[in-house]
Amino acid sequence: MSRLRPPLPFILLLATALRLVNLGGRAIWYDEAFSILFARRSWGEMIAGTLGPTAAAAEEHPLLYYFTLHGWMRLIGDSPTAVRLLSVVCGVATVALIYFLGQRLFDQRVGITAALFAALAPFPLYYAQEARMYALLSLATTAAVYFFVRAWQENGWRDWAGYTLSAAAALYSHNLAALFLFSLAGWILWRWRQQRRAVHWRGVVGAHLALLLLYAPWLLALPRQLQTIAANYWVQRPGLLELVQTLFVFHFAADNQGLPPWLLPFAILFSLLVLALLALELAKMRRQPTGETFAGATSLLIWLAFAPILLAFLISQARPIYVLRTLLPSALIYLLLMARLLPWGGAPRLIKGGVLGGALLVAVASLLYHYQYALFPRPPFPQAVAYLQQQVTPGDLIIHSNKLTFLPSHYYAPNLPQTFIADPPGSPSDTLDPATQAALGVQESGDLPTAADGRPRIWLVIFQETEADGASPHPHLTWLQSHYTLAQTQAFNDLLIYEFRQRDVLP
Repeated sequence: MSRLRPPLPFILLLATALRLVNLGGRAIWYDEAFSILFARRSWGEMIAGTLGPTAAAAEEHPLLYYFTLHGWMRLIGDSPTAVRLLSVVCGVATVALIYFLGQRLFDQRVGITAALFAALAPFPLYYAQEARMYALLSLATTAAVYFFVRAWQENGWRDWAGYTLSAAAALYSHNLAALFLFSLAGWILWRWRQQRRAVHWRGVVGAHLALLLLYAPWLLALPRQLQTIAANYWVQRPGLLELVQTLFVFHFAADNQGLPPWLLPFAILFSLLVLALLALELAKMRRQPTGETFAGATSLLIWLAFAPILLAFLISQARPIYVLRTLLPSALIYLLLMARLLPWGGAPRLIKGGVLGGALLVAVASLLYHYQYALFPRPPFPQAVAYLQQQVTPGDLIIHSNKLTFLPSHYYAPNLPQTFIADPPGSPSDTLDPATQAALGVQESGDLPTAADGRPRIWLVIFQETEADGASPHPHLTWLQSHYTLAQTQAFNDLLIYEFRQRDVLP
């Protein structure tokens, strides 16, 4: 009697339920607030806010996600739950596609296992709960791989068209989708050289020429965006530590939300154990892969899981572009590779069970931590804004030390009198171009003295600096302490609100 396996609808229901947990309860943070405020604008305003009036780009991402979110919000609103539901839908659809891809490459049990891994893994779940383009990017790239596999096998024009449209959607979701597609092109050339088999070159070339034609309009804008990224962007040159972090994130975490200190050693341990077990299984099947209904299926997964990482790492040595969240498509392929090798490989069941069971416990603990996380960059902005709404009186001004706290606060309370101090020009954090500010309907203040402008009461909103930062008190705080009197401080986790009053107006 064959073993019962959980059907796909059950896994999709599980994936949906996990992605709906506390969906509206977690605070909107800077990136999400940007998405919402930007997508509220018309398509023309978004285009202007992306390309800008000058030679430099303002917003560094393509517009497919923002256009989609614009229509989505017109239908169901722009509350935190509403805007994040778009990513939930993309995330659950990606889980379904992972199943069909695994079934196509291998068999049903690999497809089911891969879908279960994708449903539970913290990394894709995190971005399926966030109002950003990464869930859409993952869906588009997974669809591109699925249609490519079908087209490679059957050479049907519908499948090549599906690949072209999906790949174009990926590129219009994020520029760095090109790393994933270049890796796929590398596999095509490698496979041709390895097997010397007849390749459907008409389909391959035709699909990529059509892709180039679809992407051509954005190629005119791409140099402007690259110029902005080269001039001032927060991404740093990666090293060995970033590669280790990538492995860690693929298994158990997200790139801008750490794990609690007590869980970190277990996460690192089981990341290494899973990778070691995966390497052993790959070594066993290197000479004679079995269970593949698609010739070269395992090699395709290896290319797509690791080649984009290597490409991003090498390019970043000259021009840093290494952003972990853009590697989410590779993480999903890595989960499919795990589903192919680990449960059904030749390692002893006791070892496999121990490693996979321990990894599952770490993943569950990571998800529980994720659902209740409320520190930088996601402090409880709604509570902080509600406090300010109760305290602020006419003539007051709320000054945000930077845009990271301003945009979420502006989203929750657009009528509050608040501004933010501009980032140092040309610094890595100077990423909010004036054209984009105009599209968002906000405007920065050049410096703190100009913003304060003799106001009788100033509210400073700033993230708490810890001793680990090794920094002196923030210059904005220092300036206000020398010109005003501190009346009170209110903390919302690591978000601090200082009330300063002019010395001659104190009660």
